[in-house]
Amino acid sequence: MSKTNKDGLVGSIRHMAIAKRITLLYSSIFSLSLLFISVFMAFNISGLQQAEMRRQLLDTVSNIQIYLESGEKLSDEALRELLHDKYVEVSVFSFAENEIYNSYTGEAPPFILRPKMEEPREQNKENEDFSKEPPLLKENDLYQKGYQINMSRENKGGSMEYILENETDQQFMLITNHFHTEQGIYRIQAFKMFGNGGYIMRDFLMKMLTVDVLGICCAFLIGKSISRRMLKPVEAIRTAAERISIEDLSQRIPTEGPDDEMKELTITFNSMIDRLDTAFQRQNQFISDASHELRTPIAVIQGYANLINRWGKSDPEVLQESIDSILTETDHMSALIRQLLFLAKSDQSRLHVQKAKVSLNEIAGELVREMTMLREDRTITFTEEAAVELFADYDLIKQLLWIHGENALKYSGGKIEVKVWKDQKYGYVSVKDYGMGIAVEDLPKIFDRFYRVDKSRNKEISGTGLGLAIARWIVDSHEGDILVESKVGEGTIFTDKFPLLVPEMKQTS
Repeated sequence: MSKTNKDGLVGSIRHMAIAKRITLLYSSIFSLSLLFISVFMAFNISGLQQAEMRRQLLDTVSNIQIYLESGEKLSDEALRELLHDKYVEVSVFSFAENEIYNSYTGEAPPFILRPKMEEPREQNKENEDFSKEPPLLKENDLYQKGYQINMSRENKGGSMEYILENETDQQFMLITNHFHTEQGIYRIQAFKMFGNGGYIMRDFLMKMLTVDVLGICCAFLIGKSISRRMLKPVEAIRTAAERISIEDLSQRIPTEGPDDEMKELTITFNSMIDRLDTAFQRQNQFISDASHELRTPIAVIQGYANLINRWGKSDPEVLQESIDSILTETDHMSALIRQLLFLAKSDQSRLHVQKAKVSLNEIAGELVREMTMLREDRTITFTEEAAVELFADYDLIKQLLWIHGENALKYSGGKIEVKVWKDQKYGYVSVKDYGMGIAVEDLPKIFDRFYRVDKSRNKEISGTGLGLAIARWIVDSHEGDILVESKVGEGTIFTDKFPLLVPEMKQTS
């Protein structure tokens, strides 16, 4: 087969449908197994035939020995009565009587050992020794008579077994042995001609070929049915995938059936669609919220621009008010865009956290000093119960604390407390205000993007609703956690929890 044809065959198989490939694979394995069994049986049928013939001959020899041990008188008629199988032929020679007893049709074949007939004599030592050895055929003598020995071996009972073949391809099995009794020594020779081996083999091969053809056809039909049943969940996945679109991610595949790989594939596929659905919903919500947040400052800027165009050119007060409002809204938009870019990069894992040994006390102290300078009308206290060292990004931790500090300044008109402490495994920093607080039902949502508690009450307080979402990301990137305690009308405590810097990291730093 040329390389082109081979590549074409392999390529055609490779581009087959999975169902056809499974059917072909299953059928090929079954067919090869069936053919292997057939060939094995064809090569071993002669061995089975020999085993059955050997059993018959050994049973015949055993029956004769039992008869001789009983002391019964041996004769040709008695010998024929002992044979249960008419196709087994026997020759027994009595050394004591110097007599041959036969039970076979026609003349004795040349391979039967025929001792020289002598006068009856008493058993002697020489005969006793001779009886211990099985009689042997001489291959040269047989060859002169048109026979050859195909196989010879000694059986467990001391008998000799021969497979003989003549010039006409007829085969015989001969078992011969000496048997010692009180009456004397007997030479027992049992033989049988093999049947028409060629006819039997041809008949066997025809039957096996018929069985193989039927088996291969059945294998293809069964393989086709099995492949369809196996790939039914795959077809369901394909059909569901065709129905799924960005506008409709509600389609799911039923997970009924046995707990096999196909069910696991179905569960995995449904889980992937769940994640995609959640991601698309979050994306749509994010876009909607971002559009809403940007729409307001743009509308304000546009309104003041129109006001300047109409009245601001001649009225300095209107002009200054418009410019101040435009600058305020521009700052708000700038902060919003910066936070949006920060979250977008974090979602895409493009923000690199550069961790090093940092002092949480130092960062919290800077926060307190900057907040005091920014708002001198607030009472801000700083408590250090222990020195806390972290393996963290200095700038991100500073940004995190400023998010809490800025919220405290916005929503609290009085005292603000900043505290740093630690336990055996974690370091803590908390920012506590005595402001309006957060309702219990709002606490699980405060880290959602663009979520602001009671917007109707806080519409005059500037903010984007993204600060706490950024804070959550910063804490998660440092393998920490944010704890929130709040009561409406009493205030809120934000506590950031971080793993302490281990001694190995100290030495590395």
